[in-house]
Formats: sequence, C-alpha cells, structure tokens
Amino acid sequence: MTTILIVLFSYMYILIAILKIHSAKGRRKTFSTCASHLMAVTIFYGTLIFMYLQPSSDYTIDPDKIISVFYILIITMLNPLIYSLRNKEVKDAFRRMINRKVCSQLI
Repeated sequence: MTTILIVLFSYMYILIAILKIHSAKGRRKTFSTCASHLMAVTIFYGTLIFMYLQPSSDYTIDPDKIISVFYILIITMLNPLIYSLRNKEVKDAFRRMINRKVCSQLI
C-alpha cells in the first residue's frame, strides 16, 4: 500500500503542475509524456489490487493462474507498446491499422 500511495501522491502533484501550465500545447505535450507511464502503472497496480481484493473462499486456482500470467507476461509485453505510442510514426501506423480493420468490417 505504501508504494501505491507514493505513486498516487506523485501523480497528484504532477497533475497540479500540468494544470498550472498556461498554454494548451504545453499541457498536452506534458500530459502525453506522463500518460504512457500512467497507463503502465495503472495496469501494473490494477492487476495487483485485483489479486489482493479477491474474496477468500474455496474457489479454483484457475483465476489466480490467469491473473499471474497477465501480471507476468501481458504487462511485460504491453510496456514497449505503451511507451512506443509516444512516437508519432507508431501512432500513425496504429491509426491506419485500426481504420483498415474498421473499414473491412463495414464492407
């Protein structure tokens, strides 16, 4: 709990600092820098919170295995993708891929 509280307080101060920036362009650029890290931290702590908030009962171990795989593999694989979304070329390629998928489903 201590680490998540430290992270939450840090992001609260970062958000306050971002809101004090006068220009909209400066706020957007600063927030986009923090957004990828915030997403990674949210996924990381969200998985942990889900693990610890499960009710203790006689359930099968399968949910624990699924969450463990998500925590170990999926988060590790998502981190490079999340951080690469700050790159303009990667964003454009991702948008083109999504647009193609949407257009092909409409046809």
